[in-house]
Amino acid sequence: MSLGDRRRRRPDPQRCGACGSKLVADATFCHICGVRIDDPDAQPLHIVDRLTGLFNDRFVRPILEDELTRAFRYGRTLGVILVQATSAPDIIDAGEILEEEDDQVLQAIGGAIARTLRDVDTPGVLDRHPPTILALLPDTDMSGTAHAARRVVEATDQDLAPLGKRTALGIVCCQWGQRLRASAVIDAAHRALENDHPELLGR
Repeated sequence: MSLGDRRRRRPDPQRCGACGSKLVADATFCHICGVRIDDPDAQPLHIVDRLTGLFNDRFVRPILEDELTRAFRYGRTLGVILVQATSAPDIIDAGEILEEEDDQVLQAIGGAIARTLRDVDTPGVLDRHPPTILALLPDTDMSGTAHAARRVVEATDQDLAPLGKRTALGIVCCQWGQRLRASAVIDAAHRALENDHPELLGR
């Protein structure tokens, strides 16, 4: 079989088995996570999401575990903000969001958050579809987390407006009185987003 025949038989478009992103034609490595395409057991090589420049989900989750351990050990609080986008009220949602639109939304949210949070805060991409970013705010109580969330909303709404989207937030404050796991905190952040009500954990 000729090289041309093999290329014509190659599935189009291909998707990365590690991160689910569309692959560039005839690529050997995924341009998003760096995994080698012909190795099904390969792990992404990068800790940074190349679309936003923020940490990817494989790295931001361990960071959350570390911050929770530190908060419990030293009696500190930890603020957590989950950021997604919803359709603006005057925009009719067609239902299915194209992957390219998700990428634009993720870039807009990531850029707004990166220029809004403090240097000690850690934002990371939690999910690409739907675009979801998690921000970790060390030594931040509920009022401080809510204040940071207001600044995030102002910045992200401004950048999402041209895309017909607005910001949806889930706010969680973790107190040091209880040892918490990252999965429980992320679940609480999703609940807070759905219920539009902040959650306080570790009381």
